[in-house]
Amino acid sequence: MSLTLCLGITSGRSDDCYISFMLRVVLGLLKGAVVGGALGWGAFKLGVTSGAAAVITYALIGGLAGMLCGKPPWRQDTFWTSALKGLFGVGVGIGLYLLGRKLLGGAHIALPAALGAAPDRSIADLPILLGPLVGAIWGCFVEVDDGGGAKAAADKAKSKPAA
Repeated sequence: MSLTLCLGITSGRSDDCYISFMLRVVLGLLKGAVVGGALGWGAFKLGVTSGAAAVITYALIGGLAGMLCGKPPWRQDTFWTSALKGLFGVGVGIGLYLLGRKLLGGAHIALPAALGAAPDRSIADLPILLGPLVGAIWGCFVEVDDGGGAKAAADKAKSKPAA
């Protein structure tokens, strides 16, 4: 997205472009956080903390967030667009998990015993907390990148008279 397309110096339409962009950011954060929260809650209830099970959990979070954020699979031109977003999301989910484990590995949080967690756990060992973060970061990026600006650009190109 070019910044010059959003500058409505003479037309006064700069607010529409800014609101559309911010709506995409918020929508991507919400979609990704819901996907990451649901899968993180499931992994938390299954007792996943680290190791191969955690890597698979965050790969699923990245893959599903990549497929569901942006244009949904049923509105894409081809199935492969969503499949590629999901496959790339698998790698991004694993990478964000490893980065979060490295950066947040020493940060501990005390969860209530009613949740069924040990009293003092690292944030990186709690997929119910790290899952929504991973999903929200990747979901926001995908939503902004694949959010539907192409249709608006195509409609604008169709409305211009041929010179």
